[in-house]
Amino acid sequence: MKWEETTLEVLKSKFNNGIFRAKDVFKLLNEKKGYSRGTVYRILHDLYKRGLIERLGRGIYKVLKTVELKETVTVSTSVSVELVPGPLTKARDLLRNKGIEFMITGGSLLYRFFHHLPKRLIHLIYAKKGAGEVAVTLLREAEIRALLNPSRSEINVTLENFPERDVFVVREFMELPGNLDGNASIERALVDLYFESTRKRIPFPEEEAGRILFKVLRTEPINFSRLLMLAGRRGIREEMEAIAKFVRPELPIKVKSENKHVKKVLRAMEALR
Repeated sequence: MKWEETTLEVLKSKFNNGIFRAKDVFKLLNEKKGYSRGTVYRILHDLYKRGLIERLGRGIYKVLKTVELKETVTVSTSVSVELVPGPLTKARDLLRNKGIEFMITGGSLLYRFFHHLPKRLIHLIYAKKGAGEVAVTLLREAEIRALLNPSRSEINVTLENFPERDVFVVREFMELPGNLDGNASIERALVDLYFESTRKRIPFPEEEAGRILFKVLRTEPINFSRLLMLAGRRGIREEMEAIAKFVRPELPIKVKSENKHVKKVLRAMEALR
């Protein structure tokens, strides 16, 4: 067992789900393990980066509630996503008030991980089959530029003709797994961003998708079982397995193959190591 895992067990035993300070951890581990102050701070940093503890303030932490994945990987049960401020929140409220079953997904929920946030975005909204036309009409009436099931070329034409406005892409699906009250779970948002980018459905650079995936999988407490299940529903499970294994080598995953889509994304991730 790595010293991070050993430390986590000590923290759980001592503090349970309570709040603790870095200096308290140093005192505890110095007495129990003989760890130096620098070692303790490094371990706390690593635990925070892996999503196993929450940082509440400078030197103040809390152990996150977790579940185990295949007995070896720990992931959080409570990962939140954030909406891009502006037209997207307006669109969400309009659709909710109309009672439309929808899910905001992709880069719209991952903007804080962008390397450079563009002046305008392509927002992905997945709607239940049969509700797409109503959703698009509602958004257009509110002067929100929306397209129903568009091709990449149609999106490019819209971007050229309306250079100062965000574009909303509405796609219809029979089911919306990963939908959390109108927002995709972070796992679903990652899967959809990867799929839409690598399959050329939206003009979003695959390299940027790779950088976002790397940052999220490296720093956020992701439920990898859910991630792979959702990827399987889109037919890209093996690709997502390769990405997950690249970022988190400790995952109990056997990579079967790497096709042309995932290879380009992995090359972008390689530069971040």
